Amino acid sequence: MSNNHSKIRFIGYAIPTTPASMVAIGDPNGPGAVAGTYLGSKDLAADIAARVAVLKNAVEAARAQLQGAPNDTSITNVFVAPEFYFHGEQGPYVYADDADDPAPMLLAALAKAFPASDYPNWTFVCGSAISAQIRNIDHVYAENSTVVRNAVVEALSKQWLAAFGPLNGVIFDMLVNFIKNCHSYPNMEVRNRALVVSNIPVSTYDGASTDRMTTEKYFVSNEDFILYDVTGRRDVVTEQMTAYPLIDLSGGDLKRSPFDQYAVFRQDYGVANFPEYMDFAIEICLDHSDVRLRRNIESEPWPRPTDAIHIHLIPSCGMQISQSSVAADKDGFVFNCDGQYALDKSDGTPQQGTLNSVDCVYVNHNQPPGNTGYAAHTQLARVSVAATGNDPKAKTSTQPQFHKLEATDIVVADVTAIPELASHFAGGPGQIHIYGRDTPFTLYP
Repeated sequence: MSNNHSKIRFIGYAIPTTPASMVAIGDPNGPGAVAGTYLGSKDLAADIAARVAVLKNAVEAARAQLQGAPNDTSITNVFVAPEFYFHGEQGPYVYADDADDPAPMLLAALAKAFPASDYPNWTFVCGSAISAQIRNIDHVYAENSTVVRNAVVEALSKQWLAAFGPLNGVIFDMLVNFIKNCHSYPNMEVRNRALVVSNIPVSTYDGASTDRMTTEKYFVSNEDFILYDVTGRRDVVTEQMTAYPLIDLSGGDLKRSPFDQYAVFRQDYGVANFPEYMDFAIEICLDHSDVRLRRNIESEPWPRPTDAIHIHLIPSCGMQISQSSVAADKDGFVFNCDGQYALDKSDGTPQQGTLNSVDCVYVNHNQPPGNTGYAAHTQLARVSVAATGNDPKAKTSTQPQFHKLEATDIVVADVTAIPELASHFAGGPGQIHIYGRDTPFTLYP
């Protein structure tokens, strides 16, 4: 019996992925949103190449920190970047024809950047990419419905900034409710897909093995896109224009094909290995708050009754681990990499504590010098007692409990900026946070 992939190490790229020139409308870390402007290249291929170069630079910084650390076949390195890592200068990557979907180009570029020869035991969750298939985007921008809703949101936002006292709250309620109604009557459908490239083959539950796949977000927040462009541009996708595709979760969330919308997938290690396989799940940002994975923990159509999610990953831009949403099994892990905010005022120093009833370890990357308002964090928890019940509010359900992890074997390393950074990321080059550098975590103790 072999013990390949019996241990795990988590690596988070804490880079701010929020827009440039941000103006906070309400509390962006709560029910609020932001105005700003999107950074990016007009040319799709150039934008992808630049963002992959920034990511490659960060991964190399992580690999440098692992020099001299254990790195044999028993260890899986899981690298996670934040939500919205890949986007264009209009917000989503906009394309007209099926053949121009940017996801295959992105995955090919990422697979080329992180070959198995250099990263033999790595699995990469490269944040998420937002895209929109529109036959004529200029027509959408010029539509009365677009022009009017954008004008209303910009006016309410600016009056909220000018108001004080009770009127400030009244305007904010108007703004939030207006955007919610706009989500019900969108101008366009936008897709937000996590990008997975793995040098340990991943598989669907129909048995298809691959080195790349996508999972998809379904719950749109108030701040996934800017409310208005502060430079005056009108050719950008705003929050009030969008909706995400409906995902039918009534039959579970197990992936049946590499590029379907579902979130749960598997790594197979073989019947002669312990573990024989391991189940992963990706929950993008607000999907975690909406309890996407938890709602099916006792009704997923698993191949075996004892199967369960063991690695619960949350790439986000404005989210942290929520106790009632955790879907990992006993001794399973929950790892969050966020590109929007810090969990507290500590900066770059590993912390241990209880946040939102979750015993965890975490590292903040607070506002880089000269970039006020930009932050990021990573957070890791390990389940000691798994949740029961698909409905966390039901009286018969129980909430997960967590092991106390120590903030000892965590490495923090600043990432050096490269030329492609400034025109694509507003909040600086970020940090690498490595959990379990010298003593990777045993998966099934």
